[in-house]
Amino acid sequence: MTDHYKRSHEQASAPEPEDLLTSLQDDLLIFILSFLPIKQRVALSAVCTRFRCLLPSIPRLDSFRLEVEYPFHPPTVHLPRAQLIRQCHIFFRDVTYLSKRLQRVLLEDLVEAGVQDLILETSANMRRWWQEVAVGVQELNGGGISDFFGIKSLRSLSLHRIMMGCFGGRPLLPIALTHLTSLKMEHCIFFHNGLLHAFLASCPFLETLHFIRCVEHDASNVSIHSASIKHLVLLHKNSRIRTIDVRCPKLESLIVNVAAELHIEAPKAQNASLLFGLDPPVDPPDALTKLLGASFRIDVDAWLMLNSSTIPNGLAVENEIDRLMCPEDKENFVIFNLDFDLKDQSSTMILTQFLEKCNDCNTKFDIHVDFTHLQSTNKTARDDHLLHGSTDVELIKLRMIMPEKTFEGFLSNQKEMQEELKQMGLQKLKSRTSREQFNDILASNDPLVEVSTSITNCIEMKF
Repeated sequence: MTDHYKRSHEQASAPEPEDLLTSLQDDLLIFILSFLPIKQRVALSAVCTRFRCLLPSIPRLDSFRLEVEYPFHPPTVHLPRAQLIRQCHIFFRDVTYLSKRLQRVLLEDLVEAGVQDLILETSANMRRWWQEVAVGVQELNGGGISDFFGIKSLRSLSLHRIMMGCFGGRPLLPIALTHLTSLKMEHCIFFHNGLLHAFLASCPFLETLHFIRCVEHDASNVSIHSASIKHLVLLHKNSRIRTIDVRCPKLESLIVNVAAELHIEAPKAQNASLLFGLDPPVDPPDALTKLLGASFRIDVDAWLMLNSSTIPNGLAVENEIDRLMCPEDKENFVIFNLDFDLKDQSSTMILTQFLEKCNDCNTKFDIHVDFTHLQSTNKTARDDHLLHGSTDVELIKLRMIMPEKTFEGFLSNQKEMQEELKQMGLQKLKSRTSREQFNDILASNDPLVEVSTSITNCIEMKF
């Protein structure tokens, strides 16, 4: 027997070495595996069925927040090693430039952690940003913030006070966001008008888009065309925005400023709400007179909300106001919220009238929803018409949310003011119903004016 075959025979007959690792209990084995990098865990699971079964049991951080300050030391800026992290919030405090070294460290850690939800935020003052940009100062994004958009595990991305645009002649565009389902941008500045379109083109499965108080340089219109978006919040900050165009066949909810021109296709929408912010009046009846008049005759902020649910948007109005208005405006404005049933002809007629009164009675709109088509008539005012063909009339629900002092004035003279508001509502109701319909509503004894039990400093009406 040759030496080669002798060695092979001895190796074949020798007892197999004892596998101490796989003989350990599950709890101890999970603890050991948690110290390995994620790539090594995956490699082990490919060769051992038991490792593959234990892999989902390895601890995963639900969320982790990392603050980056200047001056920073990259070796100390690390995410927890050997940990899967669902959500990571990176807050850049007083950082005006993201160095390549720090960028590489953060990117490697985020990829290693398999992060799914990423939040990038800076402490920058927006007004100071504009001043510095005017003199050519490059902010955080000059160091390559868009490279974070190439993390393939991302499912949700949120940007707060982030600047993006052209630096050194090279546009900073998204790289790969093919699996993203949620994109939220708030108080961001875009120096390239095609950036929002580039984001949408990179996200074929995007379902949620929030574009709140962002500025696109020199933009006069905003277009959102998407076959996948279901939930859209589009609140612009730039007063130059004149046209908003939304075409989303799967859209289930929408919040948008009432711009000079609105073009909306939301075939699933069943309910609509309008929110107005008016300068504080002397008393609630005075405010209602302005709202129901031929025109507002004052500057007014207006927002349109569409919803595919059978529950009116207004039920969440208190939470939405915090997003729509800054705290100082909320304390100084009377806010009107009106709910409309888009299945009801009378209700949509009133909605059309209110939309036309915005922007000094010059608002143009073309809104396609499930049950109807709302289109501007290019008239400054339009009389109500009786709906004799309808047996039931959908009452318009109105909420008046006011500053505390205004509400206290109402309570001090509640009985008289409540009767005055009721008569104004009845007059509006009578103008759009037949005598039989009007009498039926009166006979129901349903309270038409009352103090809200669910919203602070609020009066609720029906008309």
